[in-house]
Amino acid sequence: MNRVFGNYEVTLRDEPTYARHSSDNPRDYIHEYCRSDKYQHVSAHGINVVEGEEPLGSAVLLGVGGATGINEHSLAFDGNSLYVASGDALYSLSLPTLEMNWCEKVDFATCFGVFWLQGRNCLLTWGELEIGCYSIGGTKLWSTSGPDIFTEGLELQESIAKVTDFNGEVFEINLNNGEISRANT
Repeated sequence: MNRVFGNYEVTLRDEPTYARHSSDNPRDYIHEYCRSDKYQHVSAHGINVVEGEEPLGSAVLLGVGGATGINEHSLAFDGNSLYVASGDALYSLSLPTLEMNWCEKVDFATCFGVFWLQGRNCLLTWGELEIGCYSIGGTKLWSTSGPDIFTEGLELQESIAKVTDFNGEVFEINLNNGEISRANT
């Protein structure tokens, strides 16, 4: 997945064969980040930043918890920092060097995506078990969960997020406080 932020082109890719401290990896990265060294990583996401032809930063994020793949919601940008969902965590990285600002576990299982809510100046995380709201500094503002796992999608509207669980039930989450209710379907 490629995105352009100002003069920077950011590439985010799955690295399914990445092994820690190995010289046999398909690509080299300047930084290697993992939320916890206690566990073997289950997914790896490589990030490269270039300006024109000049490489400016690279990092690999090693996800623990549930495995994640790259999707359109894996990456968000607030104008200063990149936010990347990997495993059960959300990473905040400086642009363009990709130095880590912070990393927080945001779901008990896995984080499918992250959304920058510009008008609210915060981040929304879409996890398998939790929907969470975080400050740009990584502080949890609120989180909520439902009766089943949120695997079937998330749609943002003005003041709510609509999420669909494994059973096809749709829930509305108030973006101000995280209150969850069944949607009228």
